[in-house]
Amino acid sequence: MDRKRKIIASLADLKQDIAGPIPVDIISKWYQSGKTSHDQRLILEPLERHGYLVSTDSSGLSRLTAGRSLLEVMELVSRPKEVVYAYGKQIGGQGVGVWAADNTEMFYPADKVSAEQLLDRMAAAQKVIHQGEVQLGMGIHKGKFWEIGQGFFGEEAELLEAVAEDFTEAKEIVVSENLKEELDAKFHRLLKHREDLSQFQKQFFTVDYDDWGQDFHTFKFPDSEQLNQQHFYPFPFSSDFFVALKQMHLLPEAREKLEGYFSDKVVLLVKIYHKKERLLLDQLTDWVVVNAILNEIVVKYKAEVIKSNGDLGIFVMDEDNEAVELAEEILQYMKKNDDQVSIGIARGDVLIFNLDGGGKEIAGGAVNVASKISEDVPERNSLYVESSVDIPVHHLAQYDKFVMEKSQVILNGWRFRQ
Repeated sequence: MDRKRKIIASLADLKQDIAGPIPVDIISKWYQSGKTSHDQRLILEPLERHGYLVSTDSSGLSRLTAGRSLLEVMELVSRPKEVVYAYGKQIGGQGVGVWAADNTEMFYPADKVSAEQLLDRMAAAQKVIHQGEVQLGMGIHKGKFWEIGQGFFGEEAELLEAVAEDFTEAKEIVVSENLKEELDAKFHRLLKHREDLSQFQKQFFTVDYDDWGQDFHTFKFPDSEQLNQQHFYPFPFSSDFFVALKQMHLLPEAREKLEGYFSDKVVLLVKIYHKKERLLLDQLTDWVVVNAILNEIVVKYKAEVIKSNGDLGIFVMDEDNEAVELAEEILQYMKKNDDQVSIGIARGDVLIFNLDGGGKEIAGGAVNVASKISEDVPERNSLYVESSVDIPVHHLAQYDKFVMEKSQVILNGWRFRQ
C-alpha cells in the first residue's frame, strides 16, 4: 500500500472545479421566464458581484513531490493555500468554493478593497510562499461575476481561470488591463505586457513586485495553537484531520491518526465538455440536465457520489469491474446524446470527507491520476483506465494499451477503443 501512495502522490496538481451543484430554483425561474437576455439579468441580479477575482495554481508540483508520501504532499500543498487565504482574509477577501486541489480562488468586493491594497497583500503573500517548497502562479482580474452554487461564473471568471491555470509561472502575478486601469499611473512601470496572451480579449501584465510597498510580512500568521476553521481556507477535510495534518511533523500520534482516514477505492472522474451557449443560464441549464442524466446512470451501480455538478463528476467504487462497466455506459450514453466527455479511472488510497455544509470531498493520488487521464488528454469521448485497475477479461478486446507522460510522470494502462 505504501508503494501506491508514493507513486501516485507525485500527481497532486488536479484541475478540479471548485463550484458545487447549480441551484435548481435558478433553473426553474429560467424555464418559467421568456428566456431572454432581460430575463437573465433579472434572475441573476441578486447574484451579481463586482470586484476582483484572484486565482492561483501550483507550479512544478509533480516534480517536487515525486517519491513523497500522500500525507506529505497534502501538507505541502496546504501551506501556500493557507498563506493566500490568510492574507486575503485580512483585507476582506472571501474564499470561493472548496479548495480540494492545489488551486485557490478568492473574491474581493470593489467597494471595500482597492487595486493597490489587493496587489500589496498578494505580493506579500507571494513573498512568504517563496520561502516554502511549493510555488504559485497567480492571476487577478477586476470585473462582473455571478456567484452561483459556491462558484463564480461568467465569461470574465472563465477568462481568469484559464490564464491562472495555464499561463502563469511560479512566483508570478499576472493582472488584467481592468486592474491596471484602477492603479495610479506611477505603478504602471511595474507592469510588463504579456504579449503571448494576445489570444484573449483582454490584455494581461506581469507585475514586478520585488520593490512593491514597504509593509511585507507585517501580518502575523497564526501559529499551530491558533488552528481553527475561522483562520484557514475552505478545506475539504474535517477539522480534526486538518489539525492533525498540520501537526504530523511534530506529533507521531497525529500521523497515526491520519493513517486511519485512508480507504482503498476505485475513482472514476468524468469531465463534461459543453457546447458554448449565448446566455449563461442556458449553459447552466445544460449542466443541470447532464448532471441529472449522469446521476441516473450512476445510481444503478451503487457508486458513491463525491462530486457531481454537471461539469465534473467524481465517483468512487469498491470493485474494478463495476467501475469499468459504469464508465463504458456513461461514455456510450453521452456520445449517443452528442455530449462530449472524457473519463479516467484509477485505484488507490483516498480520503473522503463529509463537508459541514453538506456534500462530500475527496483527496488522494487516485483522484489526481484519474484527472490526468481524463482532463489532460486532447481527445474527447475518451476512456482511459490506469494500470492500477483490472479490466474484466471479456472487456479487454475493446481496449488498447497506452503509455503517456503527464507532469513528468509515466502513466500506463488501457484506452477504450473508439
